Amino acid sequence: MPHLAPMSWILTPLTFLLLLILFISSSWWHQSFFFPKMNIRPNNLQSKWNWS
Repeated sequence: MPHLAPMSWILTPLTFLLLLILFISSSWWHQSFFFPKMNIRPNNLQSKWNWS
């Protein structure tokens, strides 16, 4: 299988790079979007629980 080797040599760094980008993007999403939402959501939940 000579055609499979070049594909694996191309695909393995690509998958590793994609995972690395996903990890960085997820951490960035957590820092920028999830923390403000998490700060807002407990307040909304608390107010709802207090009303009920």
